[in-house]
Amino acid sequence: MTKSGDKGPQQGSSDPELGDLSARLHELSGRIAAERSEIAESAKPPASVQSTSDYARGYRLVSEFAAGTLVGGLIGYGIDRLFGTLPFGLIIFLLLGFGAGFLNLARAANRVPPAQERLGNPPPKAALDDDDEED
Repeated sequence: MTKSGDKGPQQGSSDPELGDLSARLHELSGRIAAERSEIAESAKPPASVQSTSDYARGYRLVSEFAAGTLVGGLIGYGIDRLFGTLPFGLIIFLLLGFGAGFLNLARAANRVPPAQERLGNPPPKAALDDDDEED
């Protein structure tokens, strides 16, 4: 097959055992790149879905704020009806509800971490299951 002066198969040779390694490697690289681009394209959500999720996030943020304000106002009105101090409880709890709604809005937008993370205290460890306890 090869002469004693040859150092191995030449590039482009038609050796049936090895074939054209360079061409096969190039073809395989092309197929891998095409497969990766297909996976990347299928992983991206369509533009209509992306805009829909933006609308959903906006509605969530608005509802977080409105719910806090509404609950605060209702609690204040209920306290005023109970004790007969009509404007004072409503005003105070409406302002507290406004603050709570704004805090919920900031948390939902991932702007303010929860209180335990702000203070640097790690959350408590979960209790061990019966299987995990050592006797």
